[in-house]
Amino acid sequence: MMASGRSMLLTVSGAGCGAHPAAWRVGGAPRAPSLAWFRKLTLQAERAGLDAILFGSSPWGPAVAASGQAGTFELDAMPLIAALAADGEQIGLGASVPVDHAEPFNIARSFAGADRLTAGRTAWIADVREKTYRPGDFAHAEARDVSARYARALECISVVRKLWDSWEDEAIVLDKPAGLFTDPARVHRITHRGEYFSVRGPLNAPRPLQGHPVIVQSDHSREGLALAAVTADVFLATVTAPDQLAGLRDALGARPLLLATIVPLLARTQAEADTRAAVLDGMVTGPLAAALLADAGRTGEAPQLAWSLGGIPFIGTPAALAARLADLFAGGLCDGFHIAPAVLPLDLELFATDVIPELRARSLRPAVAVGRTLREHLHLPRPRSQFAA
Repeated sequence: MMASGRSMLLTVSGAGCGAHPAAWRVGGAPRAPSLAWFRKLTLQAERAGLDAILFGSSPWGPAVAASGQAGTFELDAMPLIAALAADGEQIGLGASVPVDHAEPFNIARSFAGADRLTAGRTAWIADVREKTYRPGDFAHAEARDVSARYARALECISVVRKLWDSWEDEAIVLDKPAGLFTDPARVHRITHRGEYFSVRGPLNAPRPLQGHPVIVQSDHSREGLALAAVTADVFLATVTAPDQLAGLRDALGARPLLLATIVPLLARTQAEADTRAAVLDGMVTGPLAAALLADAGRTGEAPQLAWSLGGIPFIGTPAALAARLADLFAGGLCDGFHIAPAVLPLDLELFATDVIPELRARSLRPAVAVGRTLREHLHLPRPRSQFAA
């Protein structure tokens, strides 16, 4: 799906204290994560008319988090988006759930409930990236090679979709005179028996309002791209330069929407933005710098690496960022952008108040949200149950 004839799609990251590991030292981060903190971010994104706010893991590895110098709030995203269901009426809410050791029935049930609570605004960030676990973290976990990990992930996502489809849209009839709550002919056992899962079904929750919540992926490995090509609705591209997007589009094919991740640090003037960036870079020293380089397996300048982990960096004014996004979008390289603010909540606020009006003035963003569900925001079709006649 390419950009031609459409408005620019925009999602935003609500992870941690911002995309820069030193963001917590200059931003307004609380001493501990709270619902009020995430509510503030969500309402900022809602007021700006963004398509979704996504809550997932930070771009840094475990060694960076363990250094004690990077700012990150890694909460379980599923209860978080359920708690945020009443905040906003349009903004999509995405939750990262790793696939490695998750069970498809639990995933399907959680998102079916959340999608109903949010009136059809959820996204499952199906995290298939390799994790580093300590012995004993998962008592029943099996060591798997690369091919087995991705085969299991493909089967897991397939089973989740079958479970969402196990209730047809017309399954709930509420026929009070006849005393019939559901039509049993429209609730199906899925009778799945595969290499990794055996699930009878049906799901013990009604079908999600969207049919299927939006599935988001971001794994850039060869296996991850092949998986996303057949299972993802949206792919978040974390590249350091726009010319890398064409290769991703070729690898993914036409199926998933491709959003390029941008890491903006904004200010009223270029000089002020450069000063802000220099302050952040000056904090990437000592254990934090060593952990960043070690996690990436690189040598060189840690401050530059801190930016490249999150996506394409942009340091400048809101007007310049709007022009940059417009140019990239006009080139047809992507369907929109995933904004990963360098510092939360400051750069999200500046994006909302100063960049969005510029994009609307260029007719790149609608004045009001398109539709109510996240699928409608993203111009994605609503899938019909595979068991429906």
